[in-house]
Amino acid sequence: MTEALDLAVDDIRRQARITLEAAGVMDQLPVPIELIAAAVDLQRGDLFEFANEAPAEMKAIIAKLSGNVLGALSVDERRYYVDPSLPLERRRFTEAHEIGHDALPWHENAYFAEDHTTLAPKTRVTLEAEANLFAAEILFAADRFNIEADASAASIDVPLGLNTKYQTSAAAALQRYVSNSRRALALIGTGLMPSRRGHVPIYSALTCQSLKFREKYGAVGPMLGSWLGPKHYPEVDRLNHYHRGVIDGTEITLDTAQGRKRFIAEGFGNGHNGFVLIRPRALTELR
Repeated sequence: MTEALDLAVDDIRRQARITLEAAGVMDQLPVPIELIAAAVDLQRGDLFEFANEAPAEMKAIIAKLSGNVLGALSVDERRYYVDPSLPLERRRFTEAHEIGHDALPWHENAYFAEDHTTLAPKTRVTLEAEANLFAAEILFAADRFNIEADASAASIDVPLGLNTKYQTSAAAALQRYVSNSRRALALIGTGLMPSRRGHVPIYSALTCQSLKFREKYGAVGPMLGSWLGPKHYPEVDRLNHYHRGVIDGTEITLDTAQGRKRFIAEGFGNGHNGFVLIRPRALTELR
């Protein structure tokens, strides 16, 4: 997270919970986005129909982002628009993101438009990052996802077994599982294009750890650097464009704040990125 986003996290989570409660959906899964929209007096529209009738200000934005626009918001008209051809999980995220621009009271501009770049995890734009966080809080029903996830033994299978229930992407579920867990967990996010040495790039925007992991071992990113190779993860060659699904756990060793420690690393690939979930070998070290 950026420093600005760090300062706003509590406010964003508070606003998301207020919206969930106003919509009366705290006990419903997947969270019904249409009721979330209604709670803030917004209606959904088809982005393609909207493009032809958009106000001049929004047309200029859409023209600049032609071919990549995912969603748009008109606060004055109390409507948000989304590309109906998006996959279900991406469409739900885009809808919740647009609603976030309206629900967060300090987002004052009347129009927003999102493209594939601003919605990617690499975003550094504060307003977009705040709307992304709001969307995650909505889709994962505030604390409900992690309460349910932490009730099971730590494993990469846990978030991957829940993402369908919450109608989120596997990548989003993995990040949520790790970053909000009460346990000592870390997640490495990578690209899939290997170097000549067989290393894949580590993406800091996809890499995270739980508070417990950071307090006990330190941040996971500096332990690995910019590239993930077979020295740290023997199964790295399976993080490629062709492998989709889980990679069985293997033992790895990392230099941590407590010295060299052994962990279990479980992998996952979705065809776009690779992920490695890191957890302590001993169950007693998870807590």
